[in-house]
Amino acid sequence: MTIAYIISMKNGVQSFVFSEIEALKENSLKILLFPTKYNEGPYMPKKDWYCYVYKPFFVILKQPLFLIKNPFCYIKLLMEALRTKSLIDFAIGFDFANEMKKRKVRRIHCHFGGHQLFIGYYCKKILNIPLSVTIHAYELYNNPNLVMFRNSLKLCNNIIAISDYNKNLLIKKFGIKSNRIKIIQLFSHKKGDEKKYTKILIVANFTEKKGHDVIFKAIKALDRKDIKLWVVGGGELDIKQLAEDIEVREKVVFFGRVSDEVLKELYECCDIFCLPSRTARSGDKEGIPVALMEAMSNGKPVISTRHAGIPELVEDILVEENNVEELAKAIELLADNPELRRKLGERNKKIIEERYSKKNVQKLKEVFLGVYDENLEKN
Repeated sequence: MTIAYIISMKNGVQSFVFSEIEALKENSLKILLFPTKYNEGPYMPKKDWYCYVYKPFFVILKQPLFLIKNPFCYIKLLMEALRTKSLIDFAIGFDFANEMKKRKVRRIHCHFGGHQLFIGYYCKKILNIPLSVTIHAYELYNNPNLVMFRNSLKLCNNIIAISDYNKNLLIKKFGIKSNRIKIIQLFSHKKGDEKKYTKILIVANFTEKKGHDVIFKAIKALDRKDIKLWVVGGGELDIKQLAEDIEVREKVVFFGRVSDEVLKELYECCDIFCLPSRTARSGDKEGIPVALMEAMSNGKPVISTRHAGIPELVEDILVEENNVEELAKAIELLADNPELRRKLGERNKKIIEERYSKKNVQKLKEVFLGVYDENLEKN
């Protein structure tokens, strides 16, 4: 059976959804992914997983075609979308349904009862195939469209709750009959279920002086399956295309710009922080990158370059600018030596605590109060 999974990939596939899809595929079910949002994260679809990533411009462009192909259904659902304020869900629904029909999808399943379910609702109305949903939590308390939520629940062939508490809430608050709800607990993704990767993190704006191409080339030169590079940031350069051109796309996870909370988690979860800064062709250089300080304050070993003020902060490990071979050797050294990573991480944390802590604000205060100026005058 071919099943369309409508999910959100705001930061990749959620770990529990990833585990669920893996298990279903092991049970000979064909799962196709239809994400409502698509960004990269720690868990991404595997090579052999079909994932349909829609483009908003083309969704709009194809609407007249959908109208011509199925005018009665289109107009009827359009009127409903206008009444229920779900026009975007309607438009994406027609696009998804068109792709599902091509792929001979026989069932639709939605994770979460928000826009994922609303889009699934329109897909079911168009294709007339079974629709199911797994209800988690936020949709029961802060649903983005309660009218559509109620309508969609009525149309579902199966409603799955992850707890007795949620089942009772669906019964009491939304009037769903008990026999329509099945409780299926989630299961976690075990760390032992996948290969152990050495996770290298780079946090930097996408500009020439940050040296993304250098670290990509180093990763390619190593040609190791046990190393992953996590890239955080955004900017003027097309770093994703750069990774494609250097042929390391499969070894790189792009997070884009992230919140402080997510960044903190990434610092904690990475094994090595790497920033191969260099002088740009325009002459632009670094000062002392804050990202290096943040990584060191989190007790992480760092690899950087002998560039501008970086050696004043980083004692080990430094390589020459633009030296791919030297950078690759440094990465391999730390990747193969967990104990060395631990020692360097502890040392880096101590450096930050002793020299780059909030105590430095006292020096700034002295400048503001004119103390430094007075001392200069005395000398």
